[in-house]
Amino acid sequence: MPRSVEELAEAYRALGDEVLSRDVETRDKRGAHSTEDWLPLWTAAADAGVLQLVLPEEYGGQGRSMADAMRVLHALGEGCRDNGMLLALNGQLWAMQMSVYEFGSEAQKAQWLPRMSDGSAICAHAVTETNSGSDVAGIRARAEKIDGGYRLNGEKIWIGMAPAAHVAQVFAITNPDHGAWGMSAFLIDLDTPGVTRSAPYDKVGHRTVPAGALTFTDVEVPDSALLGREGAGHAIFTQSIAWERCFIFSSHLGAMKRQLDESIAFAQHRAPNGTPIINHQTVANRLADMQLRYETSRLLVENAAREFDGGAPGRMTPALVKLGVAEALLENALEAQRIRGSAGYLAGETERMVRDMTGTITLGGTSDIQRRLIAAFQKASGLN
Repeated sequence: MPRSVEELAEAYRALGDEVLSRDVETRDKRGAHSTEDWLPLWTAAADAGVLQLVLPEEYGGQGRSMADAMRVLHALGEGCRDNGMLLALNGQLWAMQMSVYEFGSEAQKAQWLPRMSDGSAICAHAVTETNSGSDVAGIRARAEKIDGGYRLNGEKIWIGMAPAAHVAQVFAITNPDHGAWGMSAFLIDLDTPGVTRSAPYDKVGHRTVPAGALTFTDVEVPDSALLGREGAGHAIFTQSIAWERCFIFSSHLGAMKRQLDESIAFAQHRAPNGTPIINHQTVANRLADMQLRYETSRLLVENAAREFDGGAPGRMTPALVKLGVAEALLENALEAQRIRGSAGYLAGETERMVRDMTGTITLGGTSDIQRRLIAAFQKASGLN
């Protein structure tokens, strides 16, 4: 029988603690240059059903609501100290699986979703280029129409899981005269001739999973690789990035809760001159602010889950969630380091959390981009 949300949350908390956190300091130092360092953990998470949470049962999923998925993914983050693995798993769930489910043909869904949900097919979300990121108007990758399909040329950079991915959602221009409606999305098997992957980047944070570049040189893909219809790329990107911005840090919230609890415990036990530092107003204020940021972030994500479950997410919601949660994750990591003083400056989980959370304000669109989007929505609605 399917487990209750409470049972699943407890199982995932244990999975994060006992399995996914294994040797995280050593793996972080090495970086994700060998699949042997991270693939067994990815497989363990997949075997436990982490990648099956929201897809319907017909595609190998559990068909759970967004709200229930948030609860169990939060628990996974409470147990797991590998923020890179948390990021990779959530990236697959939201930016990749959901857009294939929403926009893919029946053949595409049948081919890829069962493999994505059991972890045997890793998907990459190939949007970013040298001159384009969150603003997809700058995309230069070109998919030229040929008999029976398209010929794709271009390079995508800063793509999570790219060095090890099996399939990619690739955004490219199919009609440069049509502006935003001249971009299309493709679901491309990365074993196709002409596709090359870079070596994993040597990143500052989230070092336990790979990211890199994908280069497409005269890659011929069939018409059946088109995701949705031609010219729908901008709409598909807008929806896929909305899922990502709302939910990719679902498990990082659990890590934030664990960090808060451990910071409180540290402040209670750290007692120079016999007085616990939690009694000092400055430290108490830092902990209070950390609590507020955590609670606010959790409510932002839970609200987004309710909106998506109700079928009517707010236009401003993804930008609000991404901005609020990303900034809170980084600021709480810095506060935890400040509370620990010199001990927080030593290599270890505290400084690793700072490095990992530095990336959150860039992934999925920078904080400045989110502020621009929020301001644009306000302007359009006449709120300012």
